[in-house]
Amino acid sequence: MKGSTTTAKNESPQQTSKIKPESSSPQRVMDAIVNGIQKGRYVPGQRLIEADLTRELQMSRGPVREAFKRLAGEGVLVLSKNRGACVRAQTREEVNDTLVVLEALAGLAAKLAARHIDEGSNRKRFIAVFKDAVKQGEKGETQAFLESRRNLYDVLYEIGGNKELRGMVPRVQINLMRLQFQAFVSRKQHESQLKELHAIAESVLEGDPKKAERTAKFHLRRRRLSLTSLPDEAYAAANQL
Repeated sequence: MKGSTTTAKNESPQQTSKIKPESSSPQRVMDAIVNGIQKGRYVPGQRLIEADLTRELQMSRGPVREAFKRLAGEGVLVLSKNRGACVRAQTREEVNDTLVVLEALAGLAAKLAARHIDEGSNRKRFIAVFKDAVKQGEKGETQAFLESRRNLYDVLYEIGGNKELRGMVPRVQINLMRLQFQAFVSRKQHESQLKELHAIAESVLEGDPKKAERTAKFHLRRRRLSLTSLPDEAYAAANQL
Protein backbone atom coordinates (compact mmCIF):
# COMPACT_ATOMS: atom_id res chain seq x y z
CA MET A 1 0.00 0.00 0.00
CA LYS A 2 1.13 3.54 -0.71
CA GLY A 3 1.37 6.22 1.90
CA SER A 4 2.95 6.61 5.32
CA THR A 5 2.68 3.83 7.87
CA THR A 6 3.34 6.07 10.85
CA THR A 7 0.68 6.51 13.52
CA ALA A 8 -0.72 9.92 14.44
CA LYS A 9 0.32 11.22 17.86
CA ASN A 10 -2.91 10.62 19.75
CA GLU A 11 -4.17 7.61 17.83
CA SER A 12 -3.66 3.94 18.56
CA PRO A 13 -2.70 1.61 15.67
CA GLN A 14 -6.19 0.11 15.84
CA GLN A 15 -7.83 3.50 15.48
CA THR A 16 -5.59 4.41 12.57
CA SER A 17 -6.35 1.18 10.67
CA LYS A 18 -10.09 1.82 10.95
CA ILE A 19 -9.88 5.12 9.11
CA LYS A 20 -7.75 3.91 6.20
CA PRO A 21 -9.87 3.81 3.03
CA GLU A 22 -8.31 0.49 2.00
CA SER A 23 -9.73 -1.23 5.09
CA SER A 24 -13.31 -0.75 3.90
CA SER A 25 -12.72 -1.65 0.25
CA PRO A 26 -14.85 -4.39 -1.38
CA GLN A 27 -11.69 -5.42 -3.21
CA ARG A 28 -10.11 -6.40 0.09
CA VAL A 29 -13.03 -8.73 0.78
CA MET A 30 -12.82 -10.18 -2.73
CA ASP A 31 -9.10 -10.82 -2.33
CA ALA A 32 -9.67 -12.53 1.01
CA ILE A 33 -12.35 -14.84 -0.45
CA VAL A 34 -10.32 -15.71 -3.56
CA ASN A 35 -7.25 -16.37 -1.41
CA GLY A 36 -9.40 -18.57 0.83
CA ILE A 37 -10.51 -20.56 -2.20
CA GLN A 38 -6.93 -20.99 -3.41
CA LYS A 39 -5.88 -22.22 0.03
CA GLY A 40 -8.83 -24.59 0.34
CA ARG A 41 -10.37 -22.68 3.23
CA TYR A 42 -13.56 -22.11 1.25
CA VAL A 43 -14.89 -25.02 -0.82
CA PRO A 44 -17.64 -25.36 -3.45
CA GLY A 45 -21.11 -25.30 -1.92
CA GLN A 46 -19.93 -23.65 1.30
CA ARG A 47 -22.01 -20.78 2.63
CA LEU A 48 -20.12 -17.58 3.44
CA ILE A 49 -21.33 -15.88 6.61
CA GLU A 50 -21.47 -12.13 6.22
CA ALA A 51 -21.02 -11.48 9.95
CA ASP A 52 -17.92 -13.67 10.08
CA LEU A 53 -16.24 -11.73 7.29
CA THR A 54 -17.11 -8.34 8.75
CA ARG A 55 -15.61 -9.40 12.07
CA GLU A 56 -12.55 -11.05 10.57
CA LEU A 57 -11.73 -8.17 8.21
CA GLN A 58 -12.90 -5.47 10.66
CA MET A 59 -15.18 -3.63 8.29
CA SER A 60 -18.83 -2.81 7.83
CA ARG A 61 -21.38 -4.95 5.98
CA GLY A 62 -21.56 -2.64 2.95
CA PRO A 63 -18.20 -3.61 1.41
CA VAL A 64 -18.82 -7.30 2.16
CA ARG A 65 -22.19 -7.25 0.39
CA GLU A 66 -20.68 -5.38 -2.56
CA ALA A 67 -17.87 -7.95 -2.76
CA PHE A 68 -20.45 -10.75 -2.78
CA LYS A 69 -22.25 -9.10 -5.71
CA ARG A 70 -19.06 -8.64 -7.70
CA LEU A 71 -17.86 -12.19 -7.13
CA ALA A 72 -21.29 -13.51 -8.07
CA GLY A 73 -20.98 -11.55 -11.32
CA GLU A 74 -17.63 -13.23 -11.94
CA GLY A 75 -19.07 -16.70 -11.36
CA VAL A 76 -17.22 -17.31 -8.10
CA LEU A 77 -20.20 -17.07 -5.73
CA VAL A 78 -23.91 -17.80 -6.01
CA LEU A 79 -26.39 -15.51 -4.28
CA SER A 80 -29.80 -16.76 -3.20
CA LYS A 81 -32.55 -15.52 -0.86
CA ASN A 82 -32.56 -18.73 1.13
CA ARG A 83 -28.84 -19.38 1.65
CA GLY A 84 -27.22 -16.00 1.02
CA ALA A 85 -23.75 -16.19 -0.56
CA CYS A 86 -22.31 -19.62 -1.36
CA VAL A 87 -19.11 -20.64 -3.08
CA ARG A 88 -20.03 -21.81 -6.53
CA ALA A 89 -20.09 -25.51 -7.38
CA GLN A 90 -20.23 -26.53 -11.03
CA THR A 91 -22.70 -28.83 -12.73
CA ARG A 92 -21.60 -31.68 -15.00
CA GLU A 93 -22.45 -29.64 -18.09
CA GLU A 94 -20.51 -26.60 -16.82
CA VAL A 95 -17.45 -28.76 -16.10
CA ASN A 96 -17.58 -30.21 -19.60
CA ASP A 97 -17.91 -26.78 -21.25
CA THR A 98 -15.13 -25.26 -19.13
CA LEU A 99 -12.68 -28.05 -19.90
CA VAL A 100 -13.44 -27.99 -23.62
CA VAL A 101 -12.34 -24.34 -23.65
CA LEU A 102 -9.42 -24.98 -21.31
CA GLU A 103 -8.16 -27.78 -23.56
CA ALA A 104 -7.66 -25.32 -26.39
CA LEU A 105 -6.12 -22.66 -24.14
CA ALA A 106 -3.73 -25.07 -22.40
CA GLY A 107 -2.63 -26.50 -25.74
CA LEU A 108 -1.80 -23.05 -27.05
CA ALA A 109 -0.05 -22.10 -23.80
CA ALA A 110 2.14 -25.21 -23.92
CA LYS A 111 3.02 -24.57 -27.56
CA LEU A 112 4.05 -20.97 -26.81
CA ALA A 113 5.99 -22.03 -23.72
CA ALA A 114 7.97 -24.57 -25.77
CA ARG A 115 8.90 -21.81 -28.20
CA HIS A 116 10.15 -19.50 -25.45
CA ILE A 117 11.59 -22.01 -22.99
CA ASP A 118 15.22 -21.00 -23.63
CA GLU A 119 14.67 -17.27 -23.22
CA GLY A 120 16.02 -15.65 -20.06
CA SER A 121 15.37 -17.71 -16.93
CA ASN A 122 12.34 -19.51 -18.36
CA ARG A 123 13.86 -23.00 -18.32
CA LYS A 124 15.13 -22.64 -14.75
CA ARG A 125 11.77 -21.33 -13.49
CA PHE A 126 9.78 -24.03 -15.23
CA ILE A 127 11.99 -26.84 -13.95
CA ALA A 128 11.69 -25.49 -10.39
CA VAL A 129 7.86 -25.42 -10.37
CA PHE A 130 7.66 -28.76 -12.15
CA LYS A 131 9.89 -30.44 -9.56
CA ASP A 132 7.75 -28.98 -6.78
CA ALA A 133 4.55 -30.26 -8.44
CA VAL A 134 6.06 -33.75 -8.73
CA LYS A 135 7.24 -33.68 -5.12
CA GLN A 136 3.80 -32.69 -3.84
CA GLY A 137 2.08 -35.07 -6.24
CA GLU A 138 3.93 -38.03 -4.79
CA LYS A 139 2.01 -37.40 -1.55
CA GLY A 140 -1.35 -37.72 -3.28
CA GLU A 141 -4.21 -35.41 -4.29
CA THR A 142 -3.48 -33.00 -1.43
CA GLN A 143 -4.13 -29.28 -1.14
CA ALA A 144 -0.38 -28.70 -1.48
CA PHE A 145 -0.41 -30.59 -4.79
CA LEU A 146 -3.35 -28.57 -6.11
CA GLU A 147 -1.49 -25.37 -5.27
CA SER A 148 1.80 -26.52 -6.79
CA ARG A 149 0.01 -27.66 -9.96
CA ARG A 150 -1.64 -24.25 -10.19
CA ASN A 151 1.80 -22.64 -9.90
CA LEU A 152 3.07 -24.89 -12.70
CA TYR A 153 0.32 -23.78 -15.04
CA ASP A 154 0.75 -20.13 -14.06
CA VAL A 155 4.43 -20.27 -15.02
CA LEU A 156 3.55 -22.12 -18.22
CA TYR A 157 1.25 -19.27 -19.25
CA GLU A 158 3.78 -16.63 -18.18
CA ILE A 159 6.58 -18.21 -20.23
CA GLY A 160 4.35 -18.19 -23.30
CA GLY A 161 4.32 -14.41 -23.05
CA ASN A 162 0.80 -13.86 -24.40
CA LYS A 163 -1.00 -11.62 -21.90
CA GLU A 164 -4.33 -11.90 -23.71
CA LEU A 165 -4.20 -15.68 -23.44
CA ARG A 166 -3.40 -15.52 -19.72
CA GLY A 167 -6.41 -13.26 -19.19
CA MET A 168 -8.73 -15.80 -20.80
CA VAL A 169 -7.94 -18.51 -18.26
CA PRO A 170 -10.64 -18.67 -15.54
CA ARG A 171 -8.17 -19.32 -12.70
CA VAL A 172 -10.59 -19.08 -9.78
CA GLN A 173 -13.16 -21.30 -11.49
CA ILE A 174 -10.44 -23.89 -12.16
CA ASN A 175 -9.48 -23.81 -8.48
CA LEU A 176 -13.12 -24.35 -7.54
CA MET A 177 -13.32 -27.29 -9.90
CA ARG A 178 -10.23 -28.91 -8.40
CA LEU A 179 -11.56 -28.47 -4.89
CA GLN A 180 -14.99 -29.80 -5.81
CA PHE A 181 -13.61 -33.07 -7.14
CA GLN A 182 -10.53 -33.50 -4.97
CA ALA A 183 -12.10 -36.23 -2.85
CA PHE A 184 -13.29 -38.17 -5.90
CA VAL A 185 -9.91 -38.59 -7.60
CA SER A 186 -8.71 -42.20 -7.25
CA ARG A 187 -5.08 -43.11 -6.72
CA LYS A 188 -4.94 -44.53 -10.24
CA GLN A 189 -6.36 -41.33 -11.75
CA HIS A 190 -3.92 -39.26 -9.72
CA GLU A 191 -0.97 -41.30 -10.97
CA SER A 192 -2.20 -40.90 -14.56
CA GLN A 193 -2.33 -37.13 -14.05
CA LEU A 194 1.28 -37.12 -12.84
CA LYS A 195 2.41 -39.08 -15.90
CA GLU A 196 0.62 -36.63 -18.17
CA LEU A 197 2.18 -33.65 -16.38
CA HIS A 198 5.57 -35.30 -16.92
CA ALA A 199 4.80 -35.61 -20.64
CA ILE A 200 3.79 -31.95 -20.90
CA ALA A 201 6.89 -30.77 -19.04
CA GLU A 202 9.22 -32.94 -21.11
CA SER A 203 7.79 -31.69 -24.40
CA VAL A 204 8.04 -28.05 -23.27
CA LEU A 205 11.64 -28.54 -22.11
CA GLU A 206 12.46 -30.22 -25.42
CA GLY A 207 11.34 -27.01 -27.12
CA ASP A 208 8.89 -28.93 -29.32
CA PRO A 209 5.79 -26.71 -29.80
CA LYS A 210 3.67 -29.27 -31.66
CA LYS A 211 4.38 -32.04 -29.19
CA ALA A 212 3.76 -29.70 -26.23
CA GLU A 213 0.40 -28.64 -27.64
CA ARG A 214 -0.61 -32.22 -28.34
CA THR A 215 0.32 -33.53 -24.87
CA ALA A 216 -1.36 -30.62 -23.06
CA LYS A 217 -4.60 -31.06 -25.01
CA PHE A 218 -4.52 -34.82 -24.41
CA HIS A 219 -4.17 -34.23 -20.66
CA LEU A 220 -7.14 -31.85 -20.52
CA ARG A 221 -9.23 -34.14 -22.68
CA ARG A 222 -8.56 -37.06 -20.34
CA ARG A 223 -9.30 -34.86 -17.36
CA ARG A 224 -12.64 -33.78 -18.86
CA LEU A 225 -13.73 -37.35 -19.56
CA SER A 226 -12.70 -38.40 -16.06
CA LEU A 227 -14.58 -35.63 -14.25
CA THR A 228 -17.74 -35.79 -16.33
CA SER A 229 -17.92 -39.54 -15.65
CA LEU A 230 -17.97 -39.10 -11.87
CA PRO A 231 -21.09 -40.17 -9.92
CA ASP A 232 -23.89 -37.72 -9.13
CA GLU A 233 -22.51 -37.38 -5.62
CA ALA A 234 -19.62 -35.31 -7.01
CA TYR A 235 -22.15 -32.78 -8.31
CA ALA A 236 -24.45 -32.73 -5.29
CA ALA A 237 -23.21 -29.33 -4.08
CA ALA A 238 -24.16 -27.74 -7.42
CA ASN A 239 -27.69 -29.10 -7.22
CA GLN A 240 -28.19 -27.57 -3.77
CA LEU A 241 -27.40 -24.01 -4.85
